[in-house]
Amino acid sequence: MSFPRHMMATKATHALGDISRDEPDLCVIEREEQHDYVGAWVTGFGFINVRFPKETTRDLTEAEIRLYDGKRVRIGSQPAIPIKIRG
Repeated sequence: MSFPRHMMATKATHALGDISRDEPDLCVIEREEQHDYVGAWVTGFGFINVRFPKETTRDLTEAEIRLYDGKRVRIGSQPAIPIKIRG
C-alpha cells in the first residue's frame, strides 16, 4: 500500500479522545500499523495522528473516487486545496 492514501472511515481516536463520525467520511492515511491506519480526517479540526481501526475503514468505491477526486477543500482561512485521489 502506498501512502498517503484516501479511505472512508467512521471510527477514529485521537490522543484527546473519540473523534468518530456517524457516517463514513473521507480520511487521508499516512501510515499503517498492525490494527490501525494512522492519518487525519480530510475535513475537521485538523487533528493529526488519528487512529482509524482497520475493521471500520475501507477503500473508496469508484463512485466516491469520482465524487472526491479534484474537489477542493478549505480549512479555516487557508487557501482551498484540491483532493487528489488518482495519481
